[in-house]
Amino acid sequence: MQAMNNGGGYGMKTTMMLRFTTHLAQAGSHAVQAGMRRLSSMMQRGGRRLRMVLGLSGMLALAGCGGGGFGDMFSDLGPGAQDAPQAEAQQPAPSAPATGSKVALLLPLSAPGATGQLARAMKNAAEMAMIDAGRPDITLVVKNTSGNVAGARAAAEAALAEGAQLILGPLLANNVRAVGQRARERGVPVIAFSSRAEVAGNGVYLMSFLPASEVDNVVRHAVKTGKKRIAALIPGTEYGRVVRAALKQAAQRHGARIVAEETYVRTALGLQAPAQRLGGTLASGGADALFFPEGPKLLAAGGEALQAAGMRPERVQLLGTGLWDSPKIRTVRFAQGGWYAGVDPRLVSHFANRYKQTYGNTPPRLASLAYDATSLAIALKRLGGFNHANITNREGFQGMNGLFRFRNNGLVERGLAILKVTPTGPQVVAPAPPRFSAGY
Repeated sequence: MQAMNNGGGYGMKTTMMLRFTTHLAQAGSHAVQAGMRRLSSMMQRGGRRLRMVLGLSGMLALAGCGGGGFGDMFSDLGPGAQDAPQAEAQQPAPSAPATGSKVALLLPLSAPGATGQLARAMKNAAEMAMIDAGRPDITLVVKNTSGNVAGARAAAEAALAEGAQLILGPLLANNVRAVGQRARERGVPVIAFSSRAEVAGNGVYLMSFLPASEVDNVVRHAVKTGKKRIAALIPGTEYGRVVRAALKQAAQRHGARIVAEETYVRTALGLQAPAQRLGGTLASGGADALFFPEGPKLLAAGGEALQAAGMRPERVQLLGTGLWDSPKIRTVRFAQGGWYAGVDPRLVSHFANRYKQTYGNTPPRLASLAYDATSLAIALKRLGGFNHANITNREGFQGMNGLFRFRNNGLVERGLAILKVTPTGPQVVAPAPPRFSAGY
């Protein structure tokens, strides 16, 4: 994790360094040493600002040399955390003294089913970030929320009593509300993993993949390529409400127009009539792009109805959201050539391979959020502390999921790649930005 610096004559050097260190994490020891020599040379040319960035970027640069022992950098003290089933075999942990500021990681480790499995993978990812950092200046204190409000509140109270200066997690929105209230009373910031934007703010920051950020990125790219007249086919669900609002904001921000809009009941039958009505508008050439935030099955059904009404896909650019980030989307003929904003597939593969090397299996996609949150905690400590000014650093940070920063309202903003759906998987048509600029 690196804090980004941008300004003066240092922007290009900083960008080069960040790109280099992002791909350095799994280099062997010789490559790491060579990389550090290159970074050191850049630091000498770049001056004081670049030296500060290098101090943070070393956490990724050292990843290839990280040892296998967890030691007491991790402390599992939460109720039930010790008894939570472990999906992955972990390496032996030799004794080592706990050092640095305490950072609590709150996750539903004992929750049943997929929630518990994700939580345990996130715990592993956080520990992997600690190892990759070399000797971080924080101690990670893991607490089990059990996946309910009472458990989350108890975990937060225990972490705060033990001196936690920052809380990472929890995962579920109602848990975040409970933890945020307790943490706020003590002046401790919370970096949570919920995707419900309404729980952000007042000291709670969301390290998640928010639909609004995905919509903003893909609309920005569409406008840049001359596609400014956008039609929309949106599900009549809570998710649909969120992306509809995001589409309107993005259109206003980037100079696009919403020329037609239909909502539908989220079934194949409920989709038919709205799709046919919108298909007529698209057939007449009234729009350059169609925003259709739907999963593979209904996307295919909607595509058939749209084309039956006269839409010609080759004349209208299809736009989507993170719902398209699924291997099944490549089998949907209507989706081929469609654009959506997401993390560069190379970064996704990089994290998955690192995790599999360490724990022996492929992680859930969201596990990477815990890696980035833990790396951010280490970076913030080295920047001077877990305060609002550091957390909302306007230049942002580079993590396993690329460029991100937090707004003052606690929502995360991501610089995402623009991906095109192809039969062989997503293809990058526009790379993620190396830094935030005036367009963000």
